[in-house]
Amino acid sequence: MNPKKLPIYELREELAQALTESNRFLIEAPTGSGKSTQIPQMVLDCGNAGPGEVVVLQPRRLAARLLAKRVAFGRNVKLGGEVGYQVRMERHVSASTMIRYVTEGILLRQFLGDPELKGISTIIFDEFHERHIYGDITLARALLLQKTRPDLKVIVMSATLDAGPLRDYLAPCRELKSEGRMFPVDIHYSPKRIDFKHHPVWDAAADAFEQAIKDGAEGDVLVFMPGAYEIARTVEAIRGKKCAREFAVLPLHGELRANEQDAAVGDIGQRKVVVATNVAETSITIDGIRVVIDSGLARIARYDPRRGIDTLLVERISQASAAQRAGRGGRTAPGTCMRLWTEKEHAARPAQELPEILRHDLAEVVLTLKASGIDDISTFQWLEKPNEESLQRTLTLLTDLGALDVSGAITETGGRMIRFPMHPRYARMLIAGEKYECVRQACLIAALTQGRSILERNKGKQTRGQRDDLLGDDDVSDFKRLMRAWSFADKNN
Repeated sequence: MNPKKLPIYELREELAQALTESNRFLIEAPTGSGKSTQIPQMVLDCGNAGPGEVVVLQPRRLAARLLAKRVAFGRNVKLGGEVGYQVRMERHVSASTMIRYVTEGILLRQFLGDPELKGISTIIFDEFHERHIYGDITLARALLLQKTRPDLKVIVMSATLDAGPLRDYLAPCRELKSEGRMFPVDIHYSPKRIDFKHHPVWDAAADAFEQAIKDGAEGDVLVFMPGAYEIARTVEAIRGKKCAREFAVLPLHGELRANEQDAAVGDIGQRKVVVATNVAETSITIDGIRVVIDSGLARIARYDPRRGIDTLLVERISQASAAQRAGRGGRTAPGTCMRLWTEKEHAARPAQELPEILRHDLAEVVLTLKASGIDDISTFQWLEKPNEESLQRTLTLLTDLGALDVSGAITETGGRMIRFPMHPRYARMLIAGEKYECVRQACLIAALTQGRSILERNKGKQTRGQRDDLLGDDDVSDFKRLMRAWSFADKNN
């Protein structure tokens, strides 16, 4: 699409002028307006932000990669050259990179080695309405840095947000708003509550797809599911419908290979059904979508006090999130959204998601702040302060792990722990692994417990039986099975 046709383009002249007058900005623009791809280019091309790199913080790795690729293509440059991206365990940047898409933890860690962020002219916080914990913390650090680097530009972008508290937090700041151009979306609710125990969510989605096609729906279809497992089952269920024969049915989530992700978001020459996680809710736009089928579910991380770590749980999304998803059907023409819940259920949903800072484990963030010289966590400039019980629990854990001393100061061990891009519990385990000469085993344990299962699902009864013979039956713990599976794979190359 010609960037001049995108709604966000109307802000180009205003933003260029504002960059000469201010160093803090709040940009409100609806999903699909083009802000994620165009604002970084506007900042770089106008030249009013000063010399240096434009860094764009994205909540998700998949979005960071796809957006960088799209911008590089639009500028006719090689990915990793003028435009690049950096996420955990993956880096496509060079000395010539001027627009760099990164996940939020990357920049917070960059503060540790380079507190002045030399060579960076502008930091853009994209999709800030999602209120990810690292976004909150990195914004606070950036505003603090502006006291010694007033030349640093900070831009916060959001699609749907109660701008009042953020406006006060950023004050003084310039506000820019793009109304966007949205076509109407006709929203349909389920006539009665769906019992997902007896009628799985993937079957309900496939039935909704079949109904939409019978009703003459045009364009491509986007189906929202909470995770990779539900996506796989949904793809299978939709492909089983006769009306799906003219469609390519494609999954979209962070565990897929790059070429599979590219196929889902690109033009493949035929109608398609994309079954995605909430990465397609705000972070990336898929052209051609006219029908949205929404399960109303997402995998959301919450602190589990029994296990002492965050756990992903399937939960109902908020009304704001549902509105974002529905809007995906009205970008290029009038669309339809089929919600797999009743209108009465919708009214009972929360208006907004709870910010991560109020539901996540804080150990990694607090240790990072301590390592960067923030001694008193309680007086840190939080956008939204976590509750006192959560902070105290975190400080106790870090003290127990030896990362902090009794006065709350970071120790030599804590300084070593922060160099591992993982939860302090795992970092401490690896350091202990060195002492007890079992680093390889400690690394394996850390990898198996943090990553997705190395055993593929849905491979049939025969495969399950062969695995039981090889790895032990159901009486053996899941974790021991994974370790045995890894050892078997390792020995057999």
